[in-house]
Amino acid sequence: MTDHTTTGTNRTQEAGGVKHTLNKAVDAAGGMVGRAGAATTDKAPDFVESAAISDMYEIQSSRIALDRTQNPAVREAAQKMIDDHTDSSAKLETAVQQSPKVETSNVPNELDKRREKMIEHLREAPADAFDRTYLKQQVMAHEEATKLMHTYRDDGDCQVLRSFATEVSPVIESHLDHMKRLETNMPR
Repeated sequence: MTDHTTTGTNRTQEAGGVKHTLNKAVDAAGGMVGRAGAATTDKAPDFVESAAISDMYEIQSSRIALDRTQNPAVREAAQKMIDDHTDSSAKLETAVQQSPKVETSNVPNELDKRREKMIEHLREAPADAFDRTYLKQQVMAHEEATKLMHTYRDDGDCQVLRSFATEVSPVIESHLDHMKRLETNMPR
């Protein structure tokens, strides 16, 4: 005789594990697309859109992390992301106001579909995989943001926004390094 409750629970756990694995693969593919796009972003409107969405994603994902993580190091990192990316958003807004190449109406106020999916995947991550999922996403997002800032800093078409990219690049690079260290030290 089979215990249908146990069998059903095992199937649900297996399905959740498969879905989580697929979500990770979708996020990784999205990260590659994002880095490729960031490497070619040299026009002010495209840069502003990408930078604003990057900050929004960092803030939203880190708020989820504050709600879900039990790890003090992840909690501390998430709070730093919220603080630093809120600051970056304010600096971007000031740069846009000073820029002759872009209007404040070019600053999006919601995530793109790719980052919305990442947020959804983060919310769906199993509790025992949440911290690793958050950190993996953070590394991917900061690799993309670093590439975006470096490309625009070096080749961008607006000096005011190039100055912004130059100013925030070191902060994003330090976030990337920190998230990589946390991810490497995260128990499996």
